[in-house]
Amino acid sequence: MSEPLSDHERETTLRVARVMYPHDGLPDEAYAKVVRAVEAEATGNDAVRQAIEQGIAALDDPTPFAERDADAQLRALRDAEGTPYFDLVRATAVVELYDNPAVWKAFGYEGPSVHLGGYVDRGFDDLDWLPDPPIELDAAAGPAGGAR
Repeated sequence: MSEPLSDHERETTLRVARVMYPHDGLPDEAYAKVVRAVEAEATGNDAVRQAIEQGIAALDDPTPFAERDADAQLRALRDAEGTPYFDLVRATAVVELYDNPAVWKAFGYEGPSVHLGGYVDRGFDDLDWLPDPPIELDAAAGPAGGAR
């Protein structure tokens, strides 16, 4: 049976998830959920555990991933694309981050509204972070797509 991730593996995986899906406003706890899910995948699965070990070893060569600057971390992840570790963290993060009501709240998304009757009568147009569209189209701009 596989052992739990080491502190170094947890810290590196958290940093990898942050670099893959960068949201400055999200706390580490949102990304820690990704780490816990990756660790759960590794528990009892020697192939996944080996992929994590090999992936982190590659990211730490020649300098530990977490000690590199942001540009070097991004380059290292681009080089790791398609590896089992990269694919595991990417697939886990997209679910654990974006299917998380706490993250939705941080983004200003109120969540699904089917159980409340839909969005039509619930402020579907209350997106205050988007600019107001013009009331009338500019005739000088020409037809859509720029064709004249």
